[in-house]
This record gives sequence, C-alpha cells and structure tokens, in this order.
Amino acid sequence: MARFGRAYPAPTGVIAAPISTLPPAPMDPRATEVGPTQVTVVWDPPEVGALAYGIYLDGVQQGSDQADTSITLTGLVEGRTYLIEVDAVAVDGRSDRVQLVVTTPDVTAPSVPAALTLAARTRTTLTVTWEPSGDNVSVAGYGLYLDGAKQGGDQAGTVFTFAGLVADHAYVVGVDAADATGNRSAAAVLEVRTAPDLPPSAPPGLHLTDLTYTSFAVAWDEASDEDPVTGYDVALDGTVVGTNQAERSAFFSGLVENTTHTVQVWAVDQLGQRTTVPAELVVTTLDDTPPTVPELVVEAGEESITVAWTASTDDFGVVGYRVDLDGEPVHVTPGVDYTVDGPITRRHTITGLVSGVDYRVRVAALDALGQQSADNTTVVPTVPTPFLAIESPVYRLGEWAGNVRDEHNVDWVVEDATGWASTPPVRPRAATLGGTDGAWASAGQYGSRIITLKGTAVAASRAGMLAAKQRIIGVLEPREFGLLRVEDALRTRQARVRLIGKVETVDVGSLAFSWSFTLKAPDPRRYATVPVAASAVVASLPGEASLTLTLAGTYPQIPARMRLYGPIRDWTVTHQESGTVMRAMTGSSLPADPRYSLGFDLATRQVWAYVPPEVYPEPRPGRAMVAHLPAWFQLLPGLNTITLAGQPVDGVSGAPRLVVEAYDAWV
Repeated sequence: MARFGRAYPAPTGVIAAPISTLPPAPMDPRATEVGPTQVTVVWDPPEVGALAYGIYLDGVQQGSDQADTSITLTGLVEGRTYLIEVDAVAVDGRSDRVQLVVTTPDVTAPSVPAALTLAARTRTTLTVTWEPSGDNVSVAGYGLYLDGAKQGGDQAGTVFTFAGLVADHAYVVGVDAADATGNRSAAAVLEVRTAPDLPPSAPPGLHLTDLTYTSFAVAWDEASDEDPVTGYDVALDGTVVGTNQAERSAFFSGLVENTTHTVQVWAVDQLGQRTTVPAELVVTTLDDTPPTVPELVVEAGEESITVAWTASTDDFGVVGYRVDLDGEPVHVTPGVDYTVDGPITRRHTITGLVSGVDYRVRVAALDALGQQSADNTTVVPTVPTPFLAIESPVYRLGEWAGNVRDEHNVDWVVEDATGWASTPPVRPRAATLGGTDGAWASAGQYGSRIITLKGTAVAASRAGMLAAKQRIIGVLEPREFGLLRVEDALRTRQARVRLIGKVETVDVGSLAFSWSFTLKAPDPRRYATVPVAASAVVASLPGEASLTLTLAGTYPQIPARMRLYGPIRDWTVTHQESGTVMRAMTGSSLPADPRYSLGFDLATRQVWAYVPPEVYPEPRPGRAMVAHLPAWFQLLPGLNTITLAGQPVDGVSGAPRLVVEAYDAWV
C-alpha cells in the first residue's frame, strides 16, 4: 500500500501455533496499512469461542479487550521495529498470543551538511570539509558532487578531495547526506577554483662571476616552479642571446670598457610558461681610473684624532679605505668598521697621540685592482694640554691636575698618593666558584681601592690662591663618578672613582695652601686609557678564524667585551689558553645584516641582542641565544687567542666576524 507518496515494504509476520488446551487463538494477523507513525493490524477470528481480543505492543496491552478484529496503533516512531501480539478471550480463558513483527518506514531525510568549506587546493585537487548532518535515525553517508555529477558512492567521513582537475578552473562542489533507508537531504553547494598554474619564478641569485674591461660572466641559481624548469632565456641589453638553455651561466665578450649593460634571465618550464618578470643585473665593464677622493672631516683631542670621510666611487668598485698617519697606514676598513660598540660607517679614531703636535692624516680609497684615490692629506694639530708637567707622575681628575703648573700659573704638587700604586685588599668569598661556567675558583677577591691624594698648591697671587681653592673644592661632585688618570714615564692608567667626604684645604701662607681628598674606586683595577682590539673574520662556513690580543696588565682576570656579527649559525667562541668554549643555543643564528649582532660583556656576564631600531629601539637581553650554561671566561695577562667557528645560514652568504676589545688592567 502506498503512503506519503512512496511504497512501503510488506510487513512480515510469524503465526504461533495455538496450544490445544487453551481457547483457539486469532488467525492470520497482518498489517494492512503501515505508516511512519501508525500501523493498522487485522486478524481473522478463531472458528469458535472468541468473545473479545487483546492487542499488545512490545508486550504492553493497548487499551481494554475489544470485539473488533482490527486496530490502528498510533504515536509510533519512524524506522523502528515493533512486536505486535493478539490473543482471544473466551469463556474458558485467554488463548495464546499470535505475533506480528512490523517496522515503520523512515521518511525523514537528514539535515543539509553545514559549513561546507574549501580546506585546501592545488592545481589539480580541491579538498572540502563540512560539519556532520543530523537525522532522526542515523546518517549512513554523504554524497559528493562535482558540477552536478555524483562522484562514486556515499562516504562516511566529512572530508573529501576531488582529484584530476584542471588548473585555475571554477567548479561547483556539492555534498548531501543520506540515511539507511535512502532518504537524502538537499545538497550544500560551494563555488571553488583550483590553484593557477603559475609560471616559473625569476631565477634567483643572478650575480657577477667575472669582470674585465671588455667582458663579463654571470650565473644564477635554479628557478622554482610546480612543473620542471627545462631551461632559461638570456638577454643582453634587450636582445635575446640564449633560448631555453640548460646552463645557469652566461658569458659576454667583445664589449667596450667602462660601459653599462643590462642582463635579463627568464626561466621556462615544460609547459612552455616563461617567467613574468625576469631577473635583472646591471653590469659596468672596468676602466682604469682610480677611485674618487674622499672628503675628510677631522676632530682632534689631546691624545686622539677622529677622522670621518665621504664615500668614494670607482668603476671597479671601492673595496675599502686606508687611514694613514704621517705617511704610515694605521687602519684599513671595507667601509664599515665592525666594533664592540656597533658598526661605524667611514669613521676611525687614531689614539695614543701626543698633545699639541701636528699630524698628517690621509684617507685613501682602494679599488678591486689595488688602485688608490689621489692624496688628500690634511695637517691636524692635537689639542695642547692645559698645563705644564713639573713632576712625575701627573694626576688628572676632571679639570684638575696634580704635579703640574696649570693655565692659571698655580703649581699643584702631589706629596702623597696613598692607595694608587699599592695592591687593593683581598676580601674572602663566602664560597668558592666552580669551573662550570668558566670562572676561576679562589679563596677571595680584591676589594675596592681607596686612594688619598695630598699635596700643596702655590699661586702667584692671593687672588690666584683663593681661586685655586675653589677649583679643587669643586673637583668632583658628591655621588658623581669621574676618571682619575695617572701618567708616568711608562704608561697612562685610569680608574673610575668617586669622592669620599670633603676636599680639605689649609692655608700655609699668603700664596699657598695644602690640600687633600680621598677617592674610592669600586673596581680595584687600574686600566689603560686606550683599548686593545682585534677581529676574527671567517672567510667561509663551515669554518673558523682566530684573533690574538696581548695584554700587558698584571690583573689575573682582565674583563673584555665581544661583539658577534653574522651570518653564522650554531657558533662557538673558544678561549684557547683556558680551553673555555661559549656556544650558541642549538639552531640560533645571526643574519648577514650588520645591524643584527650579539654583544657580550665578560665582566658583568651580560648578553645583549642588537636589532634595527625599527624592529626594537633598544638592545634586548640576548641570553636566550647562548647555550646553558655558558662557559664564561675573562682574558689573561699576556697572550690570548680567541677562535670563532660556526655553520652557514641557509641561503645567505657573507663573512661572519668576532670583535674583541679589552683594556690592560693592573692590580
């Protein structure tokens, strides 16, 4: 029988044989109408004795006994199987029940799959996902459709990949849900497009490999593409000179010196697609003119001259600059000095000079052929000292100097300098240090240095004496740090100090007074005023390079600063004399950009990461780039050899370097 526009399967039933001792049972129970929520059952009466009939649904009697031989059971559930039983009521009792098994039809379709989404795409595939559908019984699977055509049978999962498609083509994909009885939902649809078949990328790394007056050669790296790259087209000054060539290099000859040419390179794939925008390189053949002359700007101090210069140009290319002092080279730089204070462009400070002396300073630009720019020597006088030494050593603290006749014609004589030349006291440590981090274990450490200077000042007039007293009283403000410099016949040394108490003055006549003051140097070392610096440059990676510093100080542990520039990965810094090795955190690297670097202060054991100011305006702690525990070391009096080693950074070329700077330090 047809219900709700479709045919339902005929019900199945089993008739139990009656037991002869009971009243006869109803005969031939059958379903005459089966709907999603109701079933009509009829039966034949027994031949004799039936007064009424009981009807049972899954063992539960439905209402009271009835005389009719049919019943319609309502309120049923779609797609469920029920056991229906009927027995007969006679004068002598009830018959056995006869049984009928009926399954109601499922006519409700699942819900439409929700959130149909494109999860991934390639040139030939589209992967879609959707949320599971709901159903009153259960969802048996999902049908997949491409442009309206069903793709195979239903599947159980909620992810499907359409394959074998055409690149850069629009498709309509659909998904519907089906239940076990064949009910299907409406289809969710989505318009999607496969990824385009892009042409090859521009050949990367187009660079010059050889250059002469009349020829040059170029090379490049392999281009990338979804399809195999079969060759390269090459053009010189707009004229194609090579078509689909397999070689990744080209040579051009018969050119004119000092002329500019443009090389273009396209990649071609097996589909015949060609790079949209070619790689391009502008090359100028060599000429024989020297570099242009740098313009100089100089600034002189008492013991130093700082010279800065403009950039030079040259057809060969400027490879560096040489700084000369009185005709002798004192510094060579490629244009950027790599220092512990950061990269410095075209500037250098010449130290260790004599005050009040004229020096001849020159900066020569050097090209690839060794040619240098024309002479630009300039005479630079250092600043004269504002006093005349009358004894040795000379003591200087700010604007004041001892053992000198100053510019006011006052003689300052130092009669006692307690604490300057003596060894500072040793104070015990609470516990010795182990060697894990490179520190030396010892029973104690040097304490702060206390320096007391005493002497007499003699002026030419009473007014000069009173002015001198005011000057020495203001030599150093309370809680302010200054540099005490002591210069003798052998060397100049200095210490960072602050004033303890007051400056004492006592008149010893109308033109003279005695003076005294006490200073405290928290760092007991007496440092040189000019640092010792050196660089190690690794020519190629993986590899290593070493630098040496020879320190004349006597302090057993001389602090230093280091600065590491890339490109380098998984670096190590080894102090050869102590065997101590500092290591990078595994996988950490520095790029070729000199604005990125790591600074190490070996005295305070701090690491600073330097980045461009637009990335972060201030240096940040960089300890995370150093392996735990770092093997810290300090330098030793005498020879120090420091070796930089590491691995290359993928796809980056350049020469990493380590710069080390230390001041000689005396006990």
